[in-house]
Amino acid sequence: MQRRSLKNYTLRYLVVAILAIIGVWAAAFYLVVIEEVYDNIDDGLKDSRHRIISEAGSDPEILNTGEFGITQFKITGLPGAHHDTKTQIYNSELYLPQQDDKTSVRILETIFKNGRQYYRLEIYTSTVEEDDLLEDLLIALAALYVALVVSIVMLNHFILRKAWKPFYKILDKLGGYRLGSSRKFDRSDPRIIEFNNLEEALEAMMERNETIYSRQKQFIENASHELQTPLAIAANKLELLMENEQLTEDQLHKIEEVNNTLHRLKRINKSLLTISKIENKQFQTTETICFNVLLTQLLEEYASLVQFKEIRITLEDRGTFEVNMNRDLATVLVSNLLKNAIVHSGKGRLVEISIAPGSFLIKNEGDSPLNTALIFERFHKGGQNEHSTGLGLSIVQSICNLYDNILLKYDFRNGHCFEIIMHKPV
Repeated sequence: MQRRSLKNYTLRYLVVAILAIIGVWAAAFYLVVIEEVYDNIDDGLKDSRHRIISEAGSDPEILNTGEFGITQFKITGLPGAHHDTKTQIYNSELYLPQQDDKTSVRILETIFKNGRQYYRLEIYTSTVEEDDLLEDLLIALAALYVALVVSIVMLNHFILRKAWKPFYKILDKLGGYRLGSSRKFDRSDPRIIEFNNLEEALEAMMERNETIYSRQKQFIENASHELQTPLAIAANKLELLMENEQLTEDQLHKIEEVNNTLHRLKRINKSLLTISKIENKQFQTTETICFNVLLTQLLEEYASLVQFKEIRITLEDRGTFEVNMNRDLATVLVSNLLKNAIVHSGKGRLVEISIAPGSFLIKNEGDSPLNTALIFERFHKGGQNEHSTGLGLSIVQSICNLYDNILLKYDFRNGHCFEIIMHKPV
């Protein structure tokens, strides 16, 4: 769906509305003008009728005017003793010898009695050419319409743009607002009631969101810190209990299951705390991080896991990939992507890594693509791996969202491809 600015959106309907209004107005104006013209012509014809009939009573020679001439009337004698003396006026075309052409005329036709004889009186006068009038009117209206549209566009561009300037300032402020920044919403133009009310409502809403966000952040941090200690104590006690030689094999197996569950809870708690810190922007310091060096260090750390799962790793180094970001977050980013590829690969599978000046890609074998709408959601698991917390890729996405210069992409090309590319913000 094509999107338009409010200014252009209203302008489109305004132009159509003006066209309809001018059309209706033109039809009404044309009818009024024609009616007025005919009314004036008819008044003139009626006046001529009275004068001609009056003159015919005193000058019988007028009754002999049997053809239209300079006098623009003719009188024809009628046989019979009685005729209806009605008057009618109509439009017609008349051949005029002096013009050698037919012309549009308005004719008054009436019957009058002079003495005992009835006569038909026909008076004509030239009238307007309706086709020419209509054509001239349409040309004038087209010019008026174009002038109005151009004027409205100019007014819309200069005057309305100035009137809507506070609105666009509000949009800019909202676009730059980030939850947790605690930045006040400065008023753009308090003189305009509607914009002032809008800014008051936005300011109240932002204050409520900031309060809720601050309480939620504090709760997550406190809950994560408070959970760390009892989880660590419980895990240590279970490990001590497992050293008891009097325990049966079945009891040891069950204790080990509980211990693994506790360790998973510790990882989830640590991951949630990491996400909270990332979203709260607690990693402020930045430096230039070389992903080539960072990857080499992490491959050494995961060497035992790679060897245990009998995974083959290939590295294609086509250049240096450097990003300006926090070192701890960069380590978490690469570590989670690498661990995700290793953990979700079966024994003997291949993990491919490619580094170039503009991209960092990790690919592991897979049979079908993942759901792109869910893979970065928290606690979503593409498979049923019991060792996965479902937070690794969510942390990766949170880190990438924190920086405008990198972008995380997922694609399926005979395997799951997670790629970090250098990105220029729009």
